[in-house]
Amino acid sequence: MKKIILLALLAVGIAPVHAQTSVGITGGYNLNSIRPNSSIEAMGYNVSSRSGWHAGLVADKRLWKKYYLQPQLLLNEKGYNYTYGMNEAPTYSFNKFKTRLLYLELQANLLFKQQTGNGKLFVGAGPYIARGISGLERWDGQSYNSNMGSVVRFTKYSVVNYRSKAPDYAYGNITHIKPYDKGLNFLAGYELKNGLFFNVVYSLELNNRGYDNNYKNKNTYFGLTAGYFLKKFS
Repeated sequence: MKKIILLALLAVGIAPVHAQTSVGITGGYNLNSIRPNSSIEAMGYNVSSRSGWHAGLVADKRLWKKYYLQPQLLLNEKGYNYTYGMNEAPTYSFNKFKTRLLYLELQANLLFKQQTGNGKLFVGAGPYIARGISGLERWDGQSYNSNMGSVVRFTKYSVVNYRSKAPDYAYGNITHIKPYDKGLNFLAGYELKNGLFFNVVYSLELNNRGYDNNYKNKNTYFGLTAGYFLKKFS
């Protein structure tokens, strides 16, 4: 699967600009989360979604009849929230984490377009590869000691460091994540004659974001997108 994704993205990079090719801008909203496996859920982690965004450039190349290749180069903010608690008398604690991950992402979507009304209805799918470029994790913690009757609250921030292998020593103010996110997009939308288009997208990472294969978690999001084709080449 990784080889298929890389070959598809390479084909986008070397494909020539020809007739019936449009370029434009695009952007929108992400509802991000991760897909944890049962091992993580069994540990008491409760994962929830968080908002993000995506913005960048889009091209639209007609391949054959109603089939189009639509590559996109995006800044894509992903991430997730999760909580977990510990109840081991006499100490009780509750922890909340909010993680923001910013990627530079290249997509290669294959679309089918059907003339409908004053525009075109389209559906499609395709691979993507993304490289993490920045990120931040916020940790809000609270602990209570029943013997002492005291409550301690704190907030800490960790910078996200993208690296291929797990570090030998993990520093407290750094969160380590694999640099590359590879997966698939599924989208559907409507394109107007004036160049405006709108679509929904579901994105699913295929590789493990972390280092331990026993505790897999993968980026995923549901997105709403709007865009505008600025120019058509002839």
